[in-house]
Amino acid sequence: MIANLADIESMEKSFRTNLINHLSGGKAAHLIGTYDEQHQSNLAIFSNVIHIGANPAMIGILFRPVGADSHTYKNIQANKQFTLNQIPISLVPQAHQTSARYPSGTSEFEACGIEEETIPEFDGPFVKQSLVKMGLVWEEEHVIKSNQTVLLVGKIQYISIHDSILLPDGHIDLDIAQSVSAGGLDTYYQVKKLAQFPYAKVSADASHEPRRNS
Repeated sequence: MIANLADIESMEKSFRTNLINHLSGGKAAHLIGTYDEQHQSNLAIFSNVIHIGANPAMIGILFRPVGADSHTYKNIQANKQFTLNQIPISLVPQAHQTSARYPSGTSEFEACGIEEETIPEFDGPFVKQSLVKMGLVWEEEHVIKSNQTVLLVGKIQYISIHDSILLPDGHIDLDIAQSVSAGGLDTYYQVKKLAQFPYAKVSADASHEPRRNS
């Protein structure tokens, strides 16, 4: 398929939505856990999660324009804390179900059959079945003016990684973890490790640092 701007704008709405959502490829799928002001847990699936920096350790989440049912965003605004939980293959059907529009005050942990975990070190609801999970606090946010989506940045305060998937050099084996990626709004893919390479350099000169973000 070849499409110019006029072609894209004239596409049938649901086709265009699916197409554009898939263009960026597979994205790590996470469940975001929050508490509302009554300390009722909330859980929602997100794939627009990005690395912001390693020092300080920060993660970004892109939110759709805020509306009446933006429970996750509003809970983070109220409490300034949230959890990120990678989704294992075994949890995909339940995780996807959290995208349903449950009314405010309903816990998706209970509604979708996902086991909630709490810890003394961080005040946020975690997904017990997840092998890679983080506790974060709100750091800053930015409105994308062209479409009113919000890039929210969280600072990592707590990390829990199962020993079986954490390698000595700090890498996480997502293949063994059976973490999934999401394509678009409703399709999921299994992560498979293909290869691992040393940092690329122009020459053997150690002064050539790799061009990578922190």
